Amino acid sequence: MKKKIIWITMPLLLVGFVIVNWNYIAQSIEWKLNWGFEAPRPSKVETVFNTRNGFPSEGETFYVLNYRSIEKKLKEKEGWILINEQSIDTVSRHLKQFQEDVTSINKDTQKFNEIFQGNPVIYDNNDKYFYKLEEDNSYILAISNAREQKLFVMEWIQ
Repeated sequence: MKKKIIWITMPLLLVGFVIVNWNYIAQSIEWKLNWGFEAPRPSKVETVFNTRNGFPSEGETFYVLNYRSIEKKLKEKEGWILINEQSIDTVSRHLKQFQEDVTSINKDTQKFNEIFQGNPVIYDNNDKYFYKLEEDNSYILAISNAREQKLFVMEWIQ
């Protein structure tokens, strides 16, 4: 009898886990396939905006992933660059480019300006970033903030 309960309970728990984490799982697979980018599993995912209609359509996305301890998890991941005096201007330029690209291509510029003001991407020295540019000018920019335990992920797919 105990074995039957275990055989019934385990699949239900697995299905429940997949349903609860489906958005992150699907997004994580897409990031890995498109960019070679791996984000650790967050405690919470917030979609700031998503103008894409699904894989592999064009559009822009902006996610904020929340963690209990992001820096420990990023140590294991490849491709992350330390934000310091030499790289902070580069990160700022990439972020500004993303914001300009999004506002210029979408009809409601004011709406997106308000979204960026309401969801500022904050970073400082000793945080990390990941950036990858493709031949078609699509790119991903991810910026970690150790103090706030957040990861800001922005994609521009054209």
